[in-house]
Amino acid sequence: MLEIENIETCYGLSQVLFGLSLSVRTGEMVAMMGRNGMGKTTTIRSIMGLTPARAGAIRFAGHEVHNFPSFRIAQLGIGLVPEGRQIFPNLTVRENLVAACANRLGNPNPWTIEKIHALFPRLAERGNNMGVTLSGGEQQMLAIGRALMTNPRLLILDEATEGLAPLIREEIWHCLSMLKARGQSVLVIDKNIEHLTRIADRHYIIERGRAVWSGTSEQLIAKPDLQHRYLGV
Repeated sequence: MLEIENIETCYGLSQVLFGLSLSVRTGEMVAMMGRNGMGKTTTIRSIMGLTPARAGAIRFAGHEVHNFPSFRIAQLGIGLVPEGRQIFPNLTVRENLVAACANRLGNPNPWTIEKIHALFPRLAERGNNMGVTLSGGEQQMLAIGRALMTNPRLLILDEATEGLAPLIREEIWHCLSMLKARGQSVLVIDKNIEHLTRIADRHYIIERGRAVWSGTSEQLIAKPDLQHRYLGV
């Protein structure tokens, strides 16, 4: 579904990604891990065309997309939950969801507000509240719900549980488990190795703009030295 091949991305004269490659298959959940500042968010920005790669190839759903504008990439079926949530603060919870509603790919069982409410009951309770009044956890739920309302082929989450209270984190992980069971393709960035190895199919470790390791959950669990080297604080 998604294939990134040897991309190089810069901010001005500062190069961040150096020949990075990764892939996500249909129905697969893939985790991207690494310390802060290693290029994970830049990878997401390159996929979405927000910071276009200057070299390499990005293919999604049969299209070469590395020169596409961001809106066109989104229309092909990528739903993004960005770092920092970035919900619409002056719209209500319901308006945030309605604003993103689309079924361009003709999903026979599309996401609806009712299904989002079933996934996150708290959003139903807060439906008429403005986005700016929500807690960080509620904003993250709303950001996920907003992305799902686009009925994406691929859901991307950048820092899925960063800065959230423990109970809210558990709710987000439960949500991701349900999406995986539903067959949703997911690319997720997070630092919680325990949860990621429990639900993700494969993992990439990013170090200084390169994918230095990739493998299954079982392979990652079996390499505590690798975890300490690239993911330890």
